[in-house]
Amino acid sequence: MKKKYVLVSGLAFGEKADMRKLKKLAQQGWILDGITSFFYRFRKGQPQTLDYSVDYRSDYDDEYFTIFQEAGWTHRATLGEIHIFSAPEGTTPLYLDTAEQSEQYLPMIRETAKGSAISFLVLVILAIALRVGGVPGWLSHVLFVFLVFAWVVFVFNFMPCIGFMVRRLRMARAGQ
Repeated sequence: MKKKYVLVSGLAFGEKADMRKLKKLAQQGWILDGITSFFYRFRKGQPQTLDYSVDYRSDYDDEYFTIFQEAGWTHRATLGEIHIFSAPEGTTPLYLDTAEQSEQYLPMIRETAKGSAISFLVLVILAIALRVGGVPGWLSHVLFVFLVFAWVVFVFNFMPCIGFMVRRLRMARAGQ
């Protein structure tokens, strides 16, 4: 079985573009088979005209997937709270109104905000520890490495948080 991996653009900022990319690949016979933090995984199959949609939910169970299946949507991949579904083109969308659709982003906003807050707190503590001084040379290098790591974790939480918040605000304004 042939497999292919394609970089995830970042669902917080490019969700619609990624769903179009998945649709285009399905038309070429590459069907979504999984997702990691950085890559979509595809398996080679028959070309299909599929619409893809993403849903964000932390409290999911078998009933959750059954509801989508009965509406014509096939579960393709899950990564944490991110669930990607596909359906034949023209199937009724997962969300019909913008208010309901904007609510789906709340769990992602909460998770990324929590990660941002924790990593920011670690950043502040490490920065203070390095700034105060009195730390032996080798330990200051170790603390600096941790500071860089905490910065990366902060950015990878904060930017998606902002992206999901902006998307939710735009949907709320559009729904008024």
